[in-house]
Amino acid sequence: MQRWNFLAEQVKAVIKDFPMLKLTQGRKVFELRPSIMWDKGKALEFLLESLGFASCSDVLPVYIGDDRTDEDAFKVLRKRGQGVGILVSKCAKETSASYSLQDPAEVMEFLLRLVEWKRRSSTAAPPMVRPRV
Repeated sequence: MQRWNFLAEQVKAVIKDFPMLKLTQGRKVFELRPSIMWDKGKALEFLLESLGFASCSDVLPVYIGDDRTDEDAFKVLRKRGQGVGILVSKCAKETSASYSLQDPAEVMEFLLRLVEWKRRSSTAAPPMVRPRV
């Protein structure tokens, strides 16, 4: 923890010289972003639009995140009514994600099951994730 605090102070000292950048902190992560109205939700919308998937009914966006900065993307998926937001967290917390996995190992297992499910057939039962309650 002491090393993290030291690093945080160093990052804050450096960013003072760059007023066009905004610092946001997540769980063991610093994000430096341009000082514009942009977040992971807007990035998700941009990707869907620029890839031509924004109005496709046969595309299911899946967003997996473990940080409060991912909530913007979860909210976009919820608002669109299309897509799956999955929070990665061992502890229960308020989120706009629809499902949860406990840790990166479960994410890997989920993704492997998803690939296997797709290989077998589109009629097989999809991989299991836990609904948020």
